[in-house]
Amino acid sequence: MVKRRPGKPAPSGGTEARPTFDPSKMAAQPGAPAPAASDVPISITRLAALIDGALRAGVPAPVRVRGEVSGFNDRTHWWFNLKDEDAVVSCVMFASAAKRAGFVPENGQEVVARGRIEHYAKQGKTQLYIDKMEPAGAGALEMRFRALCEEIRSLGWFDVERKRPPAWFPRRVAVVTSRTGAALQDVLDTMRKRCPGVGVVLVDVMVQGAHAAPQIAAAIRRVSDEHERLGVDTMIVTRGGGSMEDLWAFNERVVAEAIVRSAVPVVAAIGHETDTTIAELVADERCATPTQAAMRCTPDRTALAQQVDQHARRLRAALRSGVNARRARLERASARLSRSRPEAVYAARRERVARLRTLLRDALHERARAFDADRAQERLDRALRDARGRAASRLDAAARTLDMVGPVNVLRRGYSVTLRADGRAVRAPGDVRQGDAIETRLATGSLRSIVAPPGSLPPETPRGPDASPGSPPASNPARPARRRKRKPPTEPPTMDLFGDDR
Repeated sequence: MVKRRPGKPAPSGGTEARPTFDPSKMAAQPGAPAPAASDVPISITRLAALIDGALRAGVPAPVRVRGEVSGFNDRTHWWFNLKDEDAVVSCVMFASAAKRAGFVPENGQEVVARGRIEHYAKQGKTQLYIDKMEPAGAGALEMRFRALCEEIRSLGWFDVERKRPPAWFPRRVAVVTSRTGAALQDVLDTMRKRCPGVGVVLVDVMVQGAHAAPQIAAAIRRVSDEHERLGVDTMIVTRGGGSMEDLWAFNERVVAEAIVRSAVPVVAAIGHETDTTIAELVADERCATPTQAAMRCTPDRTALAQQVDQHARRLRAALRSGVNARRARLERASARLSRSRPEAVYAARRERVARLRTLLRDALHERARAFDADRAQERLDRALRDARGRAASRLDAAARTLDMVGPVNVLRRGYSVTLRADGRAVRAPGDVRQGDAIETRLATGSLRSIVAPPGSLPPETPRGPDASPGSPPASNPARPARRRKRKPPTEPPTMDLFGDDR
């Protein structure tokens, strides 16, 4: 409840001063209990209802007040007092309303609050129930600025490591500002004086008002997306001076995020040198004025001319040094060549070759004169005879050796060789099967036979008394012996009697 000294006007709080409240002049509220006679006691509940009804009827709702915060207590809901030099009012701000405030008040801070006056009967308190509150005057913007700075700092957008230097010699510079502002003319004049070769792309946006921040952010994003097509290497975001309210569009989070996400470096120059905006704090480089931003993004043509002259002098010096070095090498080579006299060396070599050619021709003529053809023919015939004799001797020796160790000589001693149909030698009974055709080679011929099972051979034919052990069996006397034609012996395949087939 507001206490007021008698005779002093009510403090300013957004409402006009009113006369002292007089309950006797208040009309009865519908449903409110009628005032009782003064000599009849009433209950405390009824008294509290009378007080609440009087407050609701006598104090407009909502009411806006201005005061200093004291005794602030944050317990989900905010409990605090608002005071001025002469009075104190208890206040409460429920959590749902506190979340919409956008800041947390501090003791001693001056605020403007809106709400309704009610009497809380259970505790006997008359309180201002606040549904909206903001810092008084410029303090509201200052609080919003600080809160956004804390949020952006936590995101790392202020970090120096993230920032990039602007292009030293850009192809084009995009200027995001108002077409009608003085800042644009400062930028254009400065860039024209410093380096006319750098192009300028103007992006006209609002720089003040409720719709300025979305326009500025959209312009920055568009330049970033199309910087390759536009040939833009650096961007300037600028405007002239003004109050904090005038510059507030450059303190919005949407603008700060567009600058941070830009694909090209951003140079920001907002307001005067003493002004500070969040756009400048997150930009890759901050300049005090638009003119300084233009100077930072444009090389000085005078300095460029000096650099070109300096590089030209260095190039000429390097060329002179290179030419002099090569001239010295040529002179040294010429001196060595003159000292060695190559024409004399060539003449001496040619004379030596001529002498060698003469000596060779004389030697050939001398040998041709001393050559005796008859004697040479005799020596050649003798050498041929000796060579034929030695070859015949070696051939006879080889034939004798072959006759001694050859397979035919072995067969002459009574041995034989049995071959299968494929010409391979039979070394064991298992090498043939019943019915196989085999051939037995002897020294003077061969025998062909068919392999029969054991025990199937006919009985041995008796021989005559005069038969020699090696003679054939006697022929049947009843039939004259028929003389068989002998097949001419075929050329036997080459074989190895010691086990290796050829």
